[in-house]
Amino acid sequence: MQYDLPILSFVGQDVPNATFSILIPSWNNLELLKICVDSIIKNSVEKHQIIIHVNQGNDGTLEWVKEQKLAFTHSQGNVGVCYAMNAMAKLSTTDYILYMNDDMYACPNWD
Repeated sequence: MQYDLPILSFVGQDVPNATFSILIPSWNNLELLKICVDSIIKNSVEKHQIIIHVNQGNDGTLEWVKEQKLAFTHSQGNVGVCYAMNAMAKLSTTDYILYMNDDMYACPNWD
């Protein structure tokens, strides 16, 4: 399937020695995305590269992701999870990739 929607990408902060890249697609789900990202940062033992795909982002998600200096891709509309995952994977700087939903919570020592 061909999409006419442009994808905006931002590499984000460098995460030296990151164990793996965590790819999180999000579609106007800012409040749960904040909890998800916070749980990763708070409860991880290892360093990870967090990459977000913002579908639309008309709820403030795009602005929040930029403020956090996270790596991200962005589409004006909902391009679907497969397209979003492939776009995010291009920003990965690690050998391993992990998929998380924006409504997931990482428990202590999950990694």
